[in-house]
Amino acid sequence: MSSFLQNPEQRQRNGCLTALMLVVGVILLIPGVLCAILNAKMGAGAGGDPITMFVMMVALGGLGLIVFAITRK
Repeated sequence: MSSFLQNPEQRQRNGCLTALMLVVGVILLIPGVLCAILNAKMGAGAGGDPITMFVMMVALGGLGLIVFAITRK
């Protein structure tokens, strides 16, 4: 029986894909965490530059990937 005809509770998660998504998510999260630490040390007005905003969006994407990898069925 093909996988698209099975019930959702019968399908198994691919552990290798989940692990890959977690690793990529953590890698994407690291620059955002470092950027947040630097902004905290430099003060509130230091985070207005566009590169900082881009790095924070990448980190948010990494966080979303981690959440998706953990919660997907």
